[in-house]
Amino acid sequence: MKSIIQIENKEDFGLVVSSRVVAEEIGRDHSKVIRGLEQLLAEPNVASLIFKNEYRDRQNKPRKEYLLTKDGFTLYMFNIQGHNEFKMAYINRFNEMENQLQNRLPGTYKEALLQLVETVEEKERLELENNMNKQKIAEYEPKASYLDSILQNKSLVTIGQIAKDYGMTAQALNKLLHELKVQYKQSGQWLLYSNLHDRGYTHSSTTEIEHKDGSTSVRMNTKWTQKGRLFIYDLLKDEDILPMIEREDEGVETS
Repeated sequence: MKSIIQIENKEDFGLVVSSRVVAEEIGRDHSKVIRGLEQLLAEPNVASLIFKNEYRDRQNKPRKEYLLTKDGFTLYMFNIQGHNEFKMAYINRFNEMENQLQNRLPGTYKEALLQLVETVEEKERLELENNMNKQKIAEYEPKASYLDSILQNKSLVTIGQIAKDYGMTAQALNKLLHELKVQYKQSGQWLLYSNLHDRGYTHSSTTEIEHKDGSTSVRMNTKWTQKGRLFIYDLLKDEDILPMIEREDEGVETS
């Protein structure tokens, strides 16, 4: 039986989930979850994502807990191996509740049209964010305990660097990988198809971009691992597309 998703709309904090709920869902002692959250709170810019709170236990004694926003929940759960269904269920529910709170009955026809545009744009943004989260979770899961070392791995390469090996532009290689069913484009960003998420071919991170009008958007930065680079090599070789260095070698042998 699936558990009931327990996200609350707190007046002082907005949409949050309790650290007690997280502990219960992942089968950890609440005190261990609290320690993990307090370690995150030592990092910069986390205090606005995770809030200290107090609740009453069965004996009516005050106890400590933490309330996690969607971003706080995501940040904590990306460091926990497994529990993918729980992670995505809560991220999706956060998105749904945020969308519901933003919907208001329009007063005029013009307001109705503006709200419709905003709703469509928000739906597209949430769908993109959801797909990016799926890719990030699948990438992190096999190596959750090595997350820090992966982020610092100098062997990661951009699609532009790989494209140069073949005498292509990044745009041309991206288009070719799309035609070969490796990736698809959504809202201007290239994302891997779900059957390739957990192969260790890429490592992705997200960056929040603030625009001149004060609005924000999220951009995915994806780099390829050496394993992913080899995957592209084998894939293109099957299509009779070789890197420049191998074409040069062939020319020497046949001359």
